[in-house]
Amino acid sequence: MLGMKEEYTVSTRMSFTAAGDALIMHRLPGEYPGRRQIREFLGRGDVKITNLETTITDGSCFPSTFSGGTWLTAGEEVLEDLKELGFNLLGTANNHMLDYSFGGMLQTMEALKRHGICFAGMGENLAKASAPAMVETGAGRAALVAITSTFDDTARAGVQGPYLPARPGINPLRRKEIYGLSRERMEQLKEIAEVSGVNVKNKRRLKTGYKLQAEDGIFEFRDMQFMVAEPEGKRTFALEEDLERIREVIRNAKLEAEHVVVMIHSHEMKDENMETIDDFIVESAHAFLDAGASMILGGGTHQLKGIEMYKGKPVFYSLGNFIYQNESVRLLPPDFMEKYHLPWDTAPARALAVRRSHARNGGMQSGENYLSVIPYVEMEGESCVKLELLPVSLGVREEKAFKAIPRPAQGKEAQQIFDTLVRLSGEFGTWLEWEDGIIRVRLEHK
Repeated sequence: MLGMKEEYTVSTRMSFTAAGDALIMHRLPGEYPGRRQIREFLGRGDVKITNLETTITDGSCFPSTFSGGTWLTAGEEVLEDLKELGFNLLGTANNHMLDYSFGGMLQTMEALKRHGICFAGMGENLAKASAPAMVETGAGRAALVAITSTFDDTARAGVQGPYLPARPGINPLRRKEIYGLSRERMEQLKEIAEVSGVNVKNKRRLKTGYKLQAEDGIFEFRDMQFMVAEPEGKRTFALEEDLERIREVIRNAKLEAEHVVVMIHSHEMKDENMETIDDFIVESAHAFLDAGASMILGGGTHQLKGIEMYKGKPVFYSLGNFIYQNESVRLLPPDFMEKYHLPWDTAPARALAVRRSHARNGGMQSGENYLSVIPYVEMEGESCVKLELLPVSLGVREEKAFKAIPRPAQGKEAQQIFDTLVRLSGEFGTWLEWEDGIIRVRLEHK
């Protein structure tokens, strides 16, 4: 009856479904095989989350001098497909959100608001980019905090000062990288720096006060930092300033919402193996869960990584791709053509084919990029009480119209997904089992 308030009972449990990166360039086909099952599995969640891996513009924004690898933008009609699939929260902190500079990001924000989609991870200043997006469900209120560790520094949102407007941008998670060398190799590196003159600019900037002296024990080789250490190798640490800022956002959001989800978009790896997870990502995930977050949703490297159960809460280090229309980009700036020595008026499809021809292992069109999962998570209080995963295929061998879009994985692809997750999650002591086409995490082992 008009004017009557809707009544509902807040459940002690809240359910979540989540998908990997939605790199969507054009509308999805109609009811293609598998779309209904994907929509139904996503619909099990009270909260349904994905990462919007593109800007949404009308093509009128000038491109940045950098991109997240490919300059990405799509018309706002694609948002209707994401809504139809049921998503009610989108992360927007990623390495593509400033592909078309501040104008492209602001157009994306306006489009999302027009379509009534809640989003987190970008904003007119750092406070707004850091702020959680809240969604109301029949089981209570949930918050999403979205951050990215992969970005050009000009894309980082700024703090509002007393005299000048703040800089729009994404919610950043910065890191510190230090490379350990033996004492002998360190002396060799210093000799190389002196003979080559590679540090002349650094020396001049130190003398003029435009650069601060490095910490004791650190030798700077251009913009890289080295120290004598055993074992040798790279060490990464999240910047404490960003860690504490994000922890405070989580703590405050937990005062308003039953659950806080943190999405971390990261392309960083421990080494050249795409399956590895950089140390600062593990450090950050644990810190955010300790601050009160209920789960971590990772993505960025476009393929699956392991699942960890940390103090009863799930960490998905990468869910892979959900939609991956990276070969269907319809607009590319002259900067892309210049990189591949092509005429400026080269058709985007032709330019992308040229890039593909330079890849030694299939590049970003490798089979691993077309395998994913959709997790279904039930949280009760501070613990995960149920965790299931639907294996998903993006149809690497399908016709062009049906390639790069999700459907339930079958046969060998489903087995490959299960085997990959068993291997990678086993490193965290996470036990998985397979039953009736669904992967289940055996929580009793945690």
